Amino acid sequence: MLASVLKKGVKLRTKMNVLVVMTILFALLLVIAPVTWMFIHVKFAEIGNQALMLARSVSELPEVKAELVSARPDADGHLQAVIEKIRKKSGAEFIVVTDMRLIRYTHTNPAKIGNPLSGDDEDLNREVLQGHEITTTSTGSLGYSVRSKTPVYDEAGRQIGLVSVGFLVETIWNHIYDFLIWFAVIGLFAFLFGIGGSYLLSGHIKKQILNMEPEEIAFLANEQAAILNSTREGILAVNRDGIIITCNKEALKMLELACENPRGMNVREVLGATRLPEIIADGIVHRDEPMIVGQTMIVMNCLPLSMNGKTIGAVATFRDKLELSRIDERLLDIGQYIDSIRSQRHEFLNKLHLLSGLIQLKQYEMVHELIEEINEDQQELLDFFLAKVHDPAIVGVLIGKIHRARELGIALRVEAKTAIPEVEDARELILTFLGNTIENAFESIGQETDRTEMGQIEVYMQAGDGQLMITVHDNGSGVPHELQNNIFRDGVTTKGTGRGFGLALVERLARLGGGQLELLDSAYGASFRLTLPLGGGET
Repeated sequence: MLASVLKKGVKLRTKMNVLVVMTILFALLLVIAPVTWMFIHVKFAEIGNQALMLARSVSELPEVKAELVSARPDADGHLQAVIEKIRKKSGAEFIVVTDMRLIRYTHTNPAKIGNPLSGDDEDLNREVLQGHEITTTSTGSLGYSVRSKTPVYDEAGRQIGLVSVGFLVETIWNHIYDFLIWFAVIGLFAFLFGIGGSYLLSGHIKKQILNMEPEEIAFLANEQAAILNSTREGILAVNRDGIIITCNKEALKMLELACENPRGMNVREVLGATRLPEIIADGIVHRDEPMIVGQTMIVMNCLPLSMNGKTIGAVATFRDKLELSRIDERLLDIGQYIDSIRSQRHEFLNKLHLLSGLIQLKQYEMVHELIEEINEDQQELLDFFLAKVHDPAIVGVLIGKIHRARELGIALRVEAKTAIPEVEDARELILTFLGNTIENAFESIGQETDRTEMGQIEVYMQAGDGQLMITVHDNGSGVPHELQNNIFRDGVTTKGTGRGFGLALVERLARLGGGQLELLDSAYGASFRLTLPLGGGET
């Protein structure tokens, strides 16, 4: 039965109820069976002792001894009346007094007085006549009974008869049945209480597991494990005590943990500066917080986990800050490319409008001169870059920035003292450096509303002695003195919250690639220099 209940397809609550009910039945059986056996055994032993004690008491009665000495089986009925009074008061089925010939002097049935004893215990009677006491269960003239027999002695100590006291087994069992009925009622109440408790317990457990079946929980657990290990974000969850309960493979990789499975460890042992314990305490969500773990810079989101209005833990998701910054920079580059194309379009539209007006005025000579001038400017710019800068991505960024600068009314000049080779390994780093520093220069110059001179940005590039140096200098407001020592730290900026990560990213990437980013001393404006080894570097 249990195997059929536990098979697949039966609801968890049904399995739990059946299992608990069978456990209760088994427990009750273990209790009731030995207790019943012990009660029956004790009851029969108690009746046997009671019969023996009663037989001894009767054997000491003067009336009994006098009657047996007279050798007249209750001639006047006095002894019978005394013994019957004692029998009724004690509850015995019979009290029989006999002489040494086993002739009855008293009996429950007066008609049997004067007759010898009958029954299946003749051998026991002879043993009693030899001076022994016995207690036995046997059949007599009144039926199957528990009986005790004891000898009777006269004043001289000579045995003159015996006393037999008996209680019918049927009467004993009637008393036992009364007890068993009460015992069964108590067991029934215990069984019903257990069933009720089982029903409530199974319902509570099902509520706690959201009314799901074990196979559904197993599927959900496997599904969540697959999702956790397939996501590109690191995920780490802790319980209310700050103990790690979940950590996916990306988190292990990103946090560079020495152990393969940090479950069971306190989160502060893994993330010393984490705010997860504070989040559990105050229940406040923290988003996009930068943090350095080992040699990895991460951006972490932390939020509390709640159930029934109580915080039961917290979960943290994080991504590599360098990876996110690279994505941001690529998106920024795309935006800058779009801006440069828009600037070029705006610039050429203005020139087309000028050409159109000159043509309508039939100033063909001026039209020819203007076209030649435009062509020479563009060709000179392209020839310079094609001759000095051999990396097309860097050329594209610089040309875009030059057109952007013209639109903003800023002079952007690029000077390459030597030919710059293709730097495929460091290309992302160089593009990030140029994009950040030039855009910062645009903003710095644009913030000065009382300028009297034209904004200027100068880019110097030089390759030699196995290294590449790129310097970006502007005549803007420069870097405040109090920020100069910390300018390459995350979040250090004069542009407000959520900014100040670009230069920090460039400095870290340069250092990882064996290079260096510096803030140079300048009498005015800001000057940054990037130095990289030629021939490759980790980006």
